[in-house]
Amino acid sequence: MSDVDSTPANRSKRLPIVVGILVAVVGIAAVVIGVTVHLSVGKEDDNVGKTSALEQGVPVIPTEEPFGNIKDGRQVKRFTFTNKNNVTVRIISYGATITDILMPDKNGKIVDISLGFDTAAEYEDRHSYIGAALGRITERLKGARFTINGVDYNVSANEGQNQLHGGFSGFDSKLFDAKIEGDKVVMTYASPDGEEGFPGKLTSIFTFQLTNENELILGYSARTNKATPVNLSNHVYFNLAGHKTGKNGNHVLTVYSGEYVPLDEAFLPIGDGKIAVVNGTLFDLRKPTLVRKVIRDIIVSCYVFGDRGKMKHVAKLENPGNGRYIDVYTTEPGLDVYFSSHMKPNLYGKDGAVYGPFEDGGVCLIPLQLPSGVNMNQQSYRRNFSNDTDYKHYDNVGPTLEPKPLLMGSRRV
Repeated sequence: MSDVDSTPANRSKRLPIVVGILVAVVGIAAVVIGVTVHLSVGKEDDNVGKTSALEQGVPVIPTEEPFGNIKDGRQVKRFTFTNKNNVTVRIISYGATITDILMPDKNGKIVDISLGFDTAAEYEDRHSYIGAALGRITERLKGARFTINGVDYNVSANEGQNQLHGGFSGFDSKLFDAKIEGDKVVMTYASPDGEEGFPGKLTSIFTFQLTNENELILGYSARTNKATPVNLSNHVYFNLAGHKTGKNGNHVLTVYSGEYVPLDEAFLPIGDGKIAVVNGTLFDLRKPTLVRKVIRDIIVSCYVFGDRGKMKHVAKLENPGNGRYIDVYTTEPGLDVYFSSHMKPNLYGKDGAVYGPFEDGGVCLIPLQLPSGVNMNQQSYRRNFSNDTDYKHYDNVGPTLEPKPLLMGSRRV
């Protein structure tokens, strides 16, 4: 853990927020984190579906259109990116939510691989986190409380005695101010001091960009005027066979970590933040594992990678039948793996889909700071924090970028 300097000499500076733990700062603090998704497509002809060097430098300009209204009458905006490889990504200003990711498979068939809904009203009413931004805190906050500089804070407890994903009205249910700036969509939400019990006004900016290299780049930044915990992420549900096909047990998952966070019956870290080895446990996914074999046993898990700020390859999700895959790279020290175990049954989604728990839902791979880190005392746990994040999606044969991306693509197998 590394608190930000709060001495008077630094009060007027913009200093980094340490994501996921308290920020000891009196003045303005800021953090920048990012996500990139590379959606490359592999085909039999290596020259088909790939961009030329000239095209790679051409920006993909998003479009904007109305997407209905929420209950208070405010309009929701929808932004659409479509690049030269027939990859389409849509985001709405309600919850800074990724609603659609359309991409070809190994035969060129295009389907939507992200779960979602058809209307703004459905996103507002169903409060399911699907595709949405997570904040101020991702995952569970033990006891819905924490202490900063000797001051105890009690925040909203929306899951028993604990808080999940920022409370009753987290960032997933906020209408962001949204606009196009060049080839990016920029969304901003200012969380007022005291919202859900958190101290400080926290202004968060989420940016989205799609390139002709099939990179979906998500950036997060935040500023606060008081010490506060923050742990931002996104909750996309993937089904690489298509969002309404079900059967996500056919996916193959590899997680490149030898350590994980043991959780109790409330899915909270045990004790003061225990970290254990995966050897000999059902959490050992270091070799490609059929999701169906573990989907009922691993309800939710958080894998530990450490090396905060250093890019590393943390996971691969594949659908061998159609060749689509996702490689996850992140500078974050943790990755949540979630198989829709708590999804409501008969949850009606877009295009007539019916979602549900386990194989009827999606697979979530969520880079994050280790859960409930603000109130964990174990030093081996607390040191797994960073002040920035970059996770990208990209093709194995695509460009090597710095920082490396989380990959989505398809290939012949």
